[in-house]
Amino acid sequence: MKFRLFALLAATLALSACASTQAPAQGAQNFTIRFDARAGESSIRCGQSLTGIGSTGASVALQDFRVYVSNFRLVSRTGAETPLQLAPDGAFQSDRVALLDFENASGNCNGNATMHTAVEGRAPAGDYVGLAFDLGVPVDLNHQDPTIAGAPLNFSALTWPWRYGYKFTTIDLETGRAPGASQMGHEASGFSIHLGSVDCGQGSPRTPPETPCAAPNRPTFRLDSFDARTQVVVLDLAALLANTDVTVNDPGSASGCMSTADDDDCVAIMDRLGLSFRGQASRGQHFVRAAETN
Repeated sequence: MKFRLFALLAATLALSACASTQAPAQGAQNFTIRFDARAGESSIRCGQSLTGIGSTGASVALQDFRVYVSNFRLVSRTGAETPLQLAPDGAFQSDRVALLDFENASGNCNGNATMHTAVEGRAPAGDYVGLAFDLGVPVDLNHQDPTIAGAPLNFSALTWPWRYGYKFTTIDLETGRAPGASQMGHEASGFSIHLGSVDCGQGSPRTPPETPCAAPNRPTFRLDSFDARTQVVVLDLAALLANTDVTVNDPGSASGCMSTADDDDCVAIMDRLGLSFRGQASRGQHFVRAAETN
């Protein structure tokens, strides 16, 4: 009997020692995740012309570039993910979702004067080598009245009706005809990328859906190598639009991609966001990457 009690005690101590070596480091640490909107290697700014955009090498000017991000995780050397708790600031971040704003209402831009290009959060201290996050608003926050929602979900210009929820990306461009390009009678003076949840069932636009939207359209991005101290997360507009002609518009649809399956302007964009579209799996995302700080 004594031997059995001794063996049980020894096993318990061994398990406790193993658990202590695998537990995360004590204490918590503040993290700043910096973002930059770029076209290739050039940062995108209001009032500047971007050249060589899309499959026809068009010239465009920025009108808006705001993106909702959420579900941040820090990646360890073993590949394990640790949630990053966002720090609410009463304007651009709550404890769960952040709004990245790369425009300052100057030039052709029509948003807000204040920009927000970094996400602040807190996580257990540890040896982290990567980053993961979602583009979009979490489903339980996505279908609400923006006029009474808390920051940063209180921007009515960044929403569709409640049944569909928020525009996860509000990217609006003023476009021009590419030299020698045939517009086929469908020349576009602007091109937008409004990503959001669609196929959300029938009913009043001002009521939440009764069941989850069939196309949630929340891409997840994971950078297995990312150092927040020396790198930024790049959202590369040129790479996203590389296979899209931004100077024309699919007849009968809104200008640009509005996320619906019947919009031909979305085909290449959804693929390069890493999302399946019309039953076709993505060949891999080409929008998010890590880069050294300029």
